[in-house]
Amino acid sequence: MDNDIFKKLLQKHTEGKALSPEEAALLRQGYDQLLEEALNATGENPSEEKGLELRHRIDLAITGRQTKRFHLRDISRIAAVLLVGITLLAGAYWLWPGKVTNDARADILPGVNKASLTLLDGSVIALEEIQDGTVAVQRGVRIEKDTGGNIRYYADRKQETSPVAINTITTPKGGQYRIILPDGSVARLNAASSLVYPVRFAGSERRVKMTGEVYFEISKLPLPGGKGNVPFFVESAGQEVQVLGTHFNINAYGDEAAIRTTLVEGSVKVRSTDGRSAMLKPGQQAVLAKQLRVQQADISRELAWTNGDFVFRGETLEGVLRQVGRWYDVSVEYPPHIGQLRFSGMISRSQPLSAIVKMIQSTKKATVTIKERRLIVTD
Repeated sequence: MDNDIFKKLLQKHTEGKALSPEEAALLRQGYDQLLEEALNATGENPSEEKGLELRHRIDLAITGRQTKRFHLRDISRIAAVLLVGITLLAGAYWLWPGKVTNDARADILPGVNKASLTLLDGSVIALEEIQDGTVAVQRGVRIEKDTGGNIRYYADRKQETSPVAINTITTPKGGQYRIILPDGSVARLNAASSLVYPVRFAGSERRVKMTGEVYFEISKLPLPGGKGNVPFFVESAGQEVQVLGTHFNINAYGDEAAIRTTLVEGSVKVRSTDGRSAMLKPGQQAVLAKQLRVQQADISRELAWTNGDFVFRGETLEGVLRQVGRWYDVSVEYPPHIGQLRFSGMISRSQPLSAIVKMIQSTKKATVTIKERRLIVTD
């Protein structure tokens, strides 16, 4: 396939624009071709470790770094959607299947960068639809969308005494988004998530509220006089997380059995609304259900979504389908006993829904049917 056509289709898809059936088929063909070339280049039988290594090599090639076999250049802005991988399930690997379905029109494409921003006056802005540049100005704070699609806040220090406005960013099912908060901290929202925050942090603390799943990279903000840093608090249903400067992920979807706070770097204190608390070290996870407990985290699984993957290790089909439903914006139907089947494997979130269907059906334990935007699983 011509590289220019491939890049144009990828950019169109990343921007959330609808693809025609013919364009969707061409896009899948391009992925298939790229991965097939990479596989042929290895000359080895793939293992899980080899698959991850190969996936990383493809990503490097696509972002324009030097390799011997790939020459797709000048597309770093859309490299995030090119995390093309090899799918592991029950010991078998599956390629990006342009061959999964015979009818491109019957397939459902994955989620894209998509979110809405609610301003102080209640107006709502669809972020994927606006051009780069100034989005709005609120009480001395300018909101901009940069060339990378990120939302940024710039405060006018002359108006720091004015009341602080509150904004809300919300991702729908089938959407994700990255925002740079007023203090320089980064928040990445998974599908069906929200974050409420001030357009300017003031006072002795920084505080935000979230639902769904958000990955945070918190910047240190020195206290006046340089004695320590302004603490950062994240509120979610049933708990509060206090941090000073760190990287962590919170999964607080209402339909999950527990809230999972996973620490990657730094330290955080997790406090439940009933007074229980726990300090986390890097690599640990706080799980809040009926009780608050701390355990070692499976970092690669918990953060897979930030790298463009689904990673399942002994996951129930019920849990798998909840994630699939959010990312592809589909409803799921299955009998209770089917929901308890367990799966292990990985698959790129950039693949169409048909790849998930093939993955599940390869176990020969369930049959999956797609009807419009319904995913129906039966014996």
